[in-house]
Amino acid sequence: MRLEQATVLSTPSLPTVAHLNTVFLRGAPDAADLEALVEAHHAGLPTRRVVVEDEASSERLAAELLPRGWAVHRLVLLAREGAEPPPEARALAEEVPYGQVRGLREEWLRAQPWASGDDVLAEGLAGDDRLFAGTPTRAFATFERGRPLAYALLLDGGRDGMLEDVYTTPEARGRGLSTSVIAAVLHAARAERHDAVFVPTDAEEGAGALYERLGFAPLAVQHHFTRRAD
Repeated sequence: MRLEQATVLSTPSLPTVAHLNTVFLRGAPDAADLEALVEAHHAGLPTRRVVVEDEASSERLAAELLPRGWAVHRLVLLAREGAEPPPEARALAEEVPYGQVRGLREEWLRAQPWASGDDVLAEGLAGDDRLFAGTPTRAFATFERGRPLAYALLLDGGRDGMLEDVYTTPEARGRGLSTSVIAAVLHAARAERHDAVFVPTDAEEGAGALYERLGFAPLAVQHHFTRRAD
């Protein structure tokens, strides 16, 4: 739903899936008006979520919302134009059906603090299926003895691509496998003639240094505000 001040996504059938239940703010309301907007559309959901990209609005809202029980989490969006990977990023990964890396995706989700039970995990995987059904998505992975160790996804946004879900199983980290799957995505994006590839990552603890080494540059910072319904 697109409103004057925000775009609202609401999926009551999958209430714990963040990207399907979020208010993307465009205007600059005060805290009380924002909470009223969220409650009008997300009443009954376990968590309220608001995404703000404007830095000045984010700082003001943080000062107003944090004392009201909200938390804030910063993501940085990086972009890489041209999608040509650097020579040292060898594309050792191979393209595979998503089903071959679904187990790695489940392993990753189980490690998240919000994945508090099998029901929540099942909702997260169902949310993935809904997203991938609506957006052409390709999976790339590295294998050892037939077992996938690392994977990444390329979501086709038309003119641009989105790099998502870069993950390496813990015991295989430090071997350059994330670089390999990212390189495979960049090679595929170049073949698809995408103008640019975008990737979001945690602003404080994410893989920003790896992405910048591979030619990505910070583009924007998103502030994600959340509050439990109770």
